[in-house]
Amino acid sequence: MKANFPVLGIDVGAQNIKAGWVKRGDVSDFRKVPFKAENVIQKLLNVISCYNLTPLTVIGVGFPGFIRDGRVYNPPNLPTIDEIDLRKLLKGETGSPVYVQNDANACILGEALYGEAKMCRVVAGFTLGTGVGGGLVIDKEVYTGSRGFASEFGHMIIDPSGPVCNCGKRGCLEAFIGAYALSRRYESLTGKSITVKEIFKRAKIGELDAGEVVNEFGYYLGVGIRNIVEVYDPGIVILAGGMSKSGKQIIQAIESNWPYETRYIGKVKIGISKLGNKAGPIGAANWALRMHLI
Repeated sequence: MKANFPVLGIDVGAQNIKAGWVKRGDVSDFRKVPFKAENVIQKLLNVISCYNLTPLTVIGVGFPGFIRDGRVYNPPNLPTIDEIDLRKLLKGETGSPVYVQNDANACILGEALYGEAKMCRVVAGFTLGTGVGGGLVIDKEVYTGSRGFASEFGHMIIDPSGPVCNCGKRGCLEAFIGAYALSRRYESLTGKSITVKEIFKRAKIGELDAGEVVNEFGYYLGVGIRNIVEVYDPGIVILAGGMSKSGKQIIQAIESNWPYETRYIGKVKIGISKLGNKAGPIGAANWALRMHLI
């Protein structure tokens, strides 16, 4: 970012808001604030109020759901929101220019600009958390599609007879590998309810039921990756989001349960997020500044 504007980057997930002042690939005064779905907008306003805004402050927000012209539609894991003009609301509350992008798009853009994928021209990525998001960046630009709804990789249908997803469809990738899906699967095997972090921890030390859940996760994520590779031929596939902290274990689960023979020359690289929790704010801020300067 060459322009001398203060930029506030914000990433709203399904459970946490991450925010900070962004300059190129650096973040200062970083905050991570948990919230409950029913109070996400108020919590977002509270987080913004922690920063000293000026008339020159540009605000970039990554938010779940379909995004078009600053309006949010149907975020699957924030059921209290059906439709909201988030850009208008935040601009009215702050007096600052606001730009809203899908949270997964913002995250993968951050990685494409300053993270694990900065040397690649075509970057696809999955955000692995409560839900499963996706992003596609070509020549450092987010591909948003004709209406702004592109790259919902988590909601590609991989089994029409599969479990019901939080989006309402049946058999989405998210319904197999979202955090809520892994927890339910483990509970169905053991009768016990534990966190996804604990599932990966138990699998690592050899618990068979946890290992089965992680192996199934690797298989279905591999299906999703292969579909994206066939369609977009990316130079790298980035795995980001909360679950990506178990990166080596995830890649091992993918490779051990890879469901297809390779029929093309070379093998796409699977990379783990380098920017972690800061990828979303960095991507949202850089995208917002670009939109502001157009």
